[in-house]
Amino acid sequence: MPRRYTATRLISFVLAGIFTATAQAGDLYVAGEHGLIWHLDTDTGVLDNPIAGGGPVEGMAIQGRDVFVATSGSRIFRVDLDTGITKDGFLTQGEPRSLTRWGNTLYLTTALGDMQWLDAADGSLIDTYYINDPLQATLLFGNTIFTGSWSTAVYASPVGEMSFEFFTACGGSVNSMITDGIDLIIGTLEGFVYFYDATTGNYKGTFGVASDSVGIAYVDGSVFIAGSDGKVHRMNPATGVIEHVYDTGLAITAMIADESCQADFDGDGVVTTLDFLAFLNAWNAMDSSADMDGN
Repeated sequence: MPRRYTATRLISFVLAGIFTATAQAGDLYVAGEHGLIWHLDTDTGVLDNPIAGGGPVEGMAIQGRDVFVATSGSRIFRVDLDTGITKDGFLTQGEPRSLTRWGNTLYLTTALGDMQWLDAADGSLIDTYYINDPLQATLLFGNTIFTGSWSTAVYASPVGEMSFEFFTACGGSVNSMITDGIDLIIGTLEGFVYFYDATTGNYKGTFGVASDSVGIAYVDGSVFIAGSDGKVHRMNPATGVIEHVYDTGLAITAMIADESCQADFDGDGVVTTLDFLAFLNAWNAMDSSADMDGN
């Protein structure tokens, strides 16, 4: 990144620390097959505040209080989570399978096995990378974008480079992925959750869960696994114990947690001076993980 722009990133990070240091990613959203998106209380499992997503939902990405909704009708809609108003929408090239966001860029996978890089402002296509493997899940962590397929393979690329290489493979068809800040957590179609070191790819463990894992999220120290049967399992990631099962009554197609605190740069759940030092190290190294405004 050109050094003349780095001061903007520095200011962005400082402001994030000032205004969001106490923020917690405690909200969870689930989507049903008819396109409705519901807020799920992670303590009680109660659903409230339904909004229309524009069609059968395949993937979601949150930006502030907006949610980008990728639908099986080959469209992405931007919907206000508070009002339910659809702000805009655009067509996609191919049928979506998963969606994630980095700054003002959307990463979309399709049934054809390609990764599309889209401008979040207008949906214009920036680039496409063809992996030729149906990609069901996508995750951004640090300076890496991960994507997983039903062939069991997980691929990884530095953010913004579109140079995917094989990262690891698990014992089932990848249907969803998330991180707890250390591990790559993979939910599979066959009813297992796999843990891998998100940096090295080293295998760490497997836990069984009665779910096809259409969605997975990490909130307040717990892993939430959503199934197409409408049940959301709350798992203790240290033991694999299912502590609660919430039956939503929905045919769930996707799930997402609210945005984490941006100032928690090292992803340990708290904001301290260590986060700022970690950011400064990335900033000085001109690492793209320090690009806090995503431009």
